[in-house]
Amino acid sequence: MLDFYFSYRGVLKRLRSGALGGEMDRLAEHFFTVGYKRASAKIYLSRIARFSQFAATRCGLMPIHQDVIDSYLGSFTTDTPRIGAVSALAHARRVAPERFIISVPSERADPDALLLASFSDYLRRVRGLEPKTREGVLLGGPPLSELGPPSSPRPRP
Repeated sequence: MLDFYFSYRGVLKRLRSGALGGEMDRLAEHFFTVGYKRASAKIYLSRIARFSQFAATRCGLMPIHQDVIDSYLGSFTTDTPRIGAVSALAHARRVAPERFIISVPSERADPDALLLASFSDYLRRVRGLEPKTREGVLLGGPPLSELGPPSSPRPRP
């Protein structure tokens, strides 16, 4: 399908090399099917091929990790080409998701969870605060000294 957009053998060889070289015909077919104009599809395919060459030097034929994408996008000094590359890579990820490793942010245990839980328990047992009030205090509500004892009304300013 790349032959529809490019005719020179050297260009076709360059497009079909790199980390995404085996997927370039699928990408060209995607742009044709979606209805992109020939000039727009050629620009996207060229951007993806440029990234493919970059990724080949970093990970070869292995799946492409997010760090490689971030490193590539960080190599642009201005926003316009970076935005174009992000858009082109979004197409590549959509068409060939098996070639990319999508990193899922790991959930770390909150180091302050135990302290917050014990403080919340204190507010419930000693101060007699209800869950929503405890949540407000924990999230930066009024200081406990303003709350007063559980049975007394709150002082007015």
